[in-house]
Amino acid sequence: MKFITQNKDVAKLFLPRNKDCHKGTFGTLAIVGGCEKYAGAPFLATLGASALRVGTGIIKIAVPRFLVSALQHRVTECTIFPLDDKDGYICLNVKQFEQLAQKTTAIICGMGIGNTEQTQKTVRFLIDNANCPLLLDADALNAISKDVNILNNHKQQIIITPHIGEMARLTGLDVQYIKQNKEMVATQFAQKHNLVVHLKDSNSITTDGQNVAINQSGTPAMAKGGSGDLLAGIIGGLLARGISPFDATFAGAYIAGKAAEKAVEKSNEYSLLPSDTANEVACVVSEIIKNG
Repeated sequence: MKFITQNKDVAKLFLPRNKDCHKGTFGTLAIVGGCEKYAGAPFLATLGASALRVGTGIIKIAVPRFLVSALQHRVTECTIFPLDDKDGYICLNVKQFEQLAQKTTAIICGMGIGNTEQTQKTVRFLIDNANCPLLLDADALNAISKDVNILNNHKQQIIITPHIGEMARLTGLDVQYIKQNKEMVATQFAQKHNLVVHLKDSNSITTDGQNVAINQSGTPAMAKGGSGDLLAGIIGGLLARGISPFDATFAGAYIAGKAAEKAVEKSNEYSLLPSDTANEVACVVSEIIKNG
């Protein structure tokens, strides 16, 4: 099946809630990221808020221990989970990650985590041991590009969200070739590694190897650092609710694009911030429900 994502495709994910529910009903998302070079504490908080705005019940932001104090002044809706660190980067402590995974229904990893040997160990551990859907973005993708075969060991469903350059590193293919053959490259990679690929571009491609969704929402104003991280947070929020990886991914892309379109109406294509987009997510979800 191949389609261009429309409002009706996303609205089915936002049905009326049962009155007999609680925060645990809607899942728990763990966000693993941050390092000394890319601290971004305020933006990690924004990611968590965006996930809450698409319906997740609980958010855990897992960061190097040295970042905890900075986050405590920014985070009001999410819990903070400190991780061991070394030289400003997350250092894999298996017991900590096992504790983080308890009652977690989705994990996103890679935003500002840094491209180090410890990152590679952390990403490999999550691929091999995660007990819930796992989304890999940014430096998590750089980590697996050194040995993409580690993707073949996953026990749970995986989503990767590369831009064209990251896809080139993952596949060894030329950037221009990928840009001219986005659907084919993404589909073949998804089939080979049994996962969902969201290939980011002006018209993004989401595929699980069988189905293809084309996203046409968005604006050139999104060509700015942090937009992809925000997308990961939205997709992760939907994943944590128990929505299938393919549906969560194409819906997340649509919501992020529509939120940016709405935000740029109040600003311009040069000045838009990813946090401006995040602030419009709730309004976009309301419109999706209303027009579903």
